[in-house]
Amino acid sequence: MPPWKPDPGFGPPLQGARYLSESEIELINEWARLGSPSGDLEKAPTPPLLVNEWKLGEPDLVIDLSEAYMLPAEGLDVYRNFVIPLPIEDTIYVRAFELLPETRLAIHHALLMFDPTNRSRLQDESESGPGYDGMGIGSSKPPSGHIVGWTPGQVPYQAYPGTAWELNPGTDLVLQLHMLPSGKAEQINPKIGLYLSKEPPSKPSFVFQMRSYELDIPAGESDYLVEQSLKVTAPIRIISVYPHAHYIGKDMQLFATLPDGSKQWLLRISDWDFNWQGDYRYEEPLFLPEGSVIHMAYHFDNSAENIRNPFDPPKKIQGGWRSEDEMAEAMIQVLPVDPADLSKLQDAQKEYDFKLAGGEARFHYFSGIYLEQQNEFERAITSFKSALTLDPTFASAYFQIGAILEKLGNPAQAEDLYEEALAYQPDLISARLAVAKLMMQKNQIRQAGFILEDVYANNPEHLLACIYLARYYMARGEIDSALKTFQEGDKYFKDAPQFHLEYGQTLLSKDRQKAEQRLIQATDAIPDKPDLGSIKPLKKIHSEAFYQLALLYEEDAKWPDVENALDQCLQNDPDHLDALLKSAATAIRSNDTTKAFNRLLTLVDKPEKETFSREDIVANLPLPVGAKLLAEAYQKSGQKQNAVDSLTFSIKKLQDEGKSESTISLEALRDNYLEDIGN
Repeated sequence: MPPWKPDPGFGPPLQGARYLSESEIELINEWARLGSPSGDLEKAPTPPLLVNEWKLGEPDLVIDLSEAYMLPAEGLDVYRNFVIPLPIEDTIYVRAFELLPETRLAIHHALLMFDPTNRSRLQDESESGPGYDGMGIGSSKPPSGHIVGWTPGQVPYQAYPGTAWELNPGTDLVLQLHMLPSGKAEQINPKIGLYLSKEPPSKPSFVFQMRSYELDIPAGESDYLVEQSLKVTAPIRIISVYPHAHYIGKDMQLFATLPDGSKQWLLRISDWDFNWQGDYRYEEPLFLPEGSVIHMAYHFDNSAENIRNPFDPPKKIQGGWRSEDEMAEAMIQVLPVDPADLSKLQDAQKEYDFKLAGGEARFHYFSGIYLEQQNEFERAITSFKSALTLDPTFASAYFQIGAILEKLGNPAQAEDLYEEALAYQPDLISARLAVAKLMMQKNQIRQAGFILEDVYANNPEHLLACIYLARYYMARGEIDSALKTFQEGDKYFKDAPQFHLEYGQTLLSKDRQKAEQRLIQATDAIPDKPDLGSIKPLKKIHSEAFYQLALLYEEDAKWPDVENALDQCLQNDPDHLDALLKSAATAIRSNDTTKAFNRLLTLVDKPEKETFSREDIVANLPLPVGAKLLAEAYQKSGQKQNAVDSLTFSIKKLQDEGKSESTISLEALRDNYLEDIGN
């Protein structure tokens, strides 16, 4: 029987409660004290057959991924968003949701969201393979008034009567999976079941979201307290509560202070277990009058005595999105007693959000940061502009708009915004570094140096200040000064993969063995406090470090090591063009034509502006085998003329090298393709 974590007597009765009575607990304890003896095994019932089937019966609509996602055997937690067009032609109303994971242990939890725009789909199309990486939800949203998720052992989500959610044609379902590598590669393709209602929703529901991610829990701290509160601005009925924390959560308390000063418990879990989470629905909705204050009080235990602590010995744990980080969240689903009061509840949530962010301007600023991390650039700029409307002196908002414009290819306008930021905050490090970087790009090397040396002298613990200064010295040919800067940074940046990557690249011309050690560190290092937007950049850094290692191993003709490093590179960044091409060439040398063909097909399937020319590809492949495989890849991709042209170029290259005898089969293949085009 799965454990039931809520404490009895702390809040209204819950649906599906699995409490054991004191006599049942004592009976089990007595049995254990006696050595757990067997009873009469002849009377034992037949063990149940465990079948992965729908608990609510056959769904009205079953959806899965169009292509399974391959979860690697090892590595970091994976957050991936899978975008699935809903196969509906008319508006539907969903009353329940169920997920069949189709795999054990690999999926830690799932969130169900929907996107009526095409932006999630475009984000998906911009990355190789099914889905796209990231913990943010971009333009997708949970169903209105619901938080719909899945964790192992959780009962299927059913909407409260009258609150089914509406889905319209053209909407994409976005399934976010938090996956944990299990030690072996796993094919991930869960089934999603939707159960429909014939009736549209008749009651508006709303979800209050209380949270704190700014956690800093010292090693050894056994009772770290996080508190939040939210004022209820209209009479409500609470349907359900969903508390959430990670491994070192200990005692989770949710309660309300009523206008008369009395205390009303909502839920308490005094023995929190990360592996047994759930959303808890009351048997009957709980009424709270206007003016009540909902409180969240979570206690965390980061001591060695906590058997669930992920670290032994304990170490400082901060707020973050990985499982071994921490967070404190509470989602509370409510019904306004008067449906007309829904807007009052929405305003109460806004007031809470503004206060949590430190004011409305900062709320819009942090919203912009979040949207920028999801590549929602236009919406991010709008949020930053909202912050500036409220506070025209908000220097960091000017900088963030400039950073987006620079990313979008408008460095001149970006520089103006960096200067605007510095006019309000002359010591803003990010803006000073950005101005220096643009100066470097315009070959204003010495002017950039004045800024970089000053920023670094006053902020030696700033990662980009160290890296940019080292790049400046490299641009001047002062390698020893660059290496000295990196040596000084060693004490600050042991967990910074970008530091080790750039340090390793700088060492290549001086000490290849030390360069290799640094690059290996870059592949292993994880930032001390990764944030919501750090997963994709982190993977790209790891990917580039593996690629640089492949180049090192290639110089020493260590071909198995080259192949392994390239595979690791592409596992982290499937779109690394140089690695795709080099991997194809390496696979041809090892007679793995299947891998070579697949790598080449990935290259040629990309838009013309996002890949190599056919001449560049041919120039880097062993011929004639590479020419045949490339032509086949173009042919399969529907690029028949490119198949012919690549063969023509390959034939000429071989002839120029005096290898005309190797062109016979290529000429025959080209003739076949020409005949095919002619027909």
